[in-house]
Amino acid sequence: MLIGALLMSITLPNFGALQSHRLQNSAEQIVERIDFGRQRAVMTGVPHRLVIDLDEATYKLEWQGNPPADTAPKPEPKTEPGAKVKLSLAPPPAEERSFKALLGPIGRVERLGKGVEFGWIETPGGEVDFGEAFITFEGDGTSSYTLLVLNEPGGHELALEVLPLADAVRILDEEF
Repeated sequence: MLIGALLMSITLPNFGALQSHRLQNSAEQIVERIDFGRQRAVMTGVPHRLVIDLDEATYKLEWQGNPPADTAPKPEPKTEPGAKVKLSLAPPPAEERSFKALLGPIGRVERLGKGVEFGWIETPGGEVDFGEAFITFEGDGTSSYTLLVLNEPGGHELALEVLPLADAVRILDEEF
């Protein structure tokens, strides 16, 4: 009995530290994914986004991939030499591109650490605390200000603040 009480006195205080470590680790993994998405958007010139499922505590990185294969350019009509041809100065029609998951491990769905959940996310569109939310990076790497809150059952919260002008994400471990 005495040995059991001694083990419990050592184990229980460390359980809180383990939960806090999981929260910090989850926050750092999301920051890495955000940074990678921003860098890849700049490298490719193609918009990327982090899809956050607040209900399932998951996230994944997507990109606005290549246009559908059936949108090949149409050949120019043949004209006779010396014939007057009207040259269209209109831009080409916009290609419809949809977001899709990146190939390989970087595009797979990731789950937050055990016991860690998304609290809410504040985007330019407002505050969301359920469903899906997005952090989008344009082809030049720009994004909007976003605040993403992670929490654990013990009540400890961390916030990830996406700073568009600094091209950075910082982790806040304080009141926000």
